[in-house]
Amino acid sequence: MEMDVHEPIKRALAKAKQHFKDGEPEKAAACYEKAANLLGVYAEQATSREAEQRRKQMAIQYREIARRLRSGDTDDEKDEASDRGTSTGRPASSNGSPAAPPGAAGEIRGIVTNLMHQSSVSWDDIGGLEDTKQEIKFALGMTLAKQPAGVKIAAWTKILFYGPPGTGKTLLAAATSNAVRSSEGVPSVFYNVKISSVLSKYFGESSKIIGELYGTARDTSPSVVFLDEFEALCGKRDASDTGAERRILSTLLAELDGMDSKGRSDIYVLTIAATNRPWDLDPAVLSRFEKKVLIPLPDESTREKILRIHLEKKGFKTAVSYPELATMTEGFSGRELERFCKEVTTGMVESMNRDIPTLVDRGLDQVKSYSIRVRDLTNDDFAAAAKLIHPQTTQEEMAKYHRWKESVQEE
Repeated sequence: MEMDVHEPIKRALAKAKQHFKDGEPEKAAACYEKAANLLGVYAEQATSREAEQRRKQMAIQYREIARRLRSGDTDDEKDEASDRGTSTGRPASSNGSPAAPPGAAGEIRGIVTNLMHQSSVSWDDIGGLEDTKQEIKFALGMTLAKQPAGVKIAAWTKILFYGPPGTGKTLLAAATSNAVRSSEGVPSVFYNVKISSVLSKYFGESSKIIGELYGTARDTSPSVVFLDEFEALCGKRDASDTGAERRILSTLLAELDGMDSKGRSDIYVLTIAATNRPWDLDPAVLSRFEKKVLIPLPDESTREKILRIHLEKKGFKTAVSYPELATMTEGFSGRELERFCKEVTTGMVESMNRDIPTLVDRGLDQVKSYSIRVRDLTNDDFAAAAKLIHPQTTQEEMAKYHRWKESVQEE
């Protein structure tokens, strides 16, 4: 069910304006962040890309105002202009009129806006990987905690996840972004970037997109930029590289160095890159990442936890014990375990509801009035699914990841 956010947004903005007039910039910033958070939720409910983009742009604007308020770089005219923009449902320019950047710049900004998400994934949604989660939490905590007087601890802003396909790298990044919250409890913005998609569709503008991506991420701080399929963007350079590829890599290296945000304690942008082929990454890019975390295939205990997430937590009962199921699925990745559970449950549902296709032929009302029947999952259900789903990562391939990890640690 959709959340009605119009009134809460209006109330948050009204409070922000009042706090600003009362000389309380911190409280005003918190209200703007609340409005941005609500607009982020509202954007996820949009029924069209235009509406989604418009709402996300408004969220960016309110987060930027909050940032300026906290840094002392703001004035009354700009704040009131943002309120005037609210009534139109479009971002406002400095004179209060709707701002819609034309041409290529507007298209690039639209591409970046569509990468914005607010993750609902929590650490509990990820089975196992306890040591990895603790390592990430420690890195975040060390970066975000108050530093001792006279001591400057280097921030963790770049983490590389590597490992076999389907081991939970994206989930970990999403949970990390949900854990990075502002002082008012507003979750960070999660930029989910599929590198291959950006390159294939907008190759000529890729370096501009990357620059706009990080500029927007700084505006919406705290934020997490997740770069998936990282090797497609940052493979080792050779003589066959085009000028466009070199520009892309140079732009990314500059952004990873954080030239625009060095010395700014009010800006936090965490880059998480994920790759299945870490040995193919360019050494110059690899050297920028302070932490490199191997996400391995789940062990027996982790497989049991993942199976419980996809079966027990979704209400399915099984006549086969979870330790037995964990043994049955040795070598499976997290994604393969999810596919395995989906195959098991859909097979059971199909066997119990053979008349559903006939109901579909009779019309929508007939289907909606039908209650799906279920039963406990049996060994035969799991055995049938095991014939269809097989592990794709071999022991030799997994050993290659461990050898690479050792070689990086020795450098």
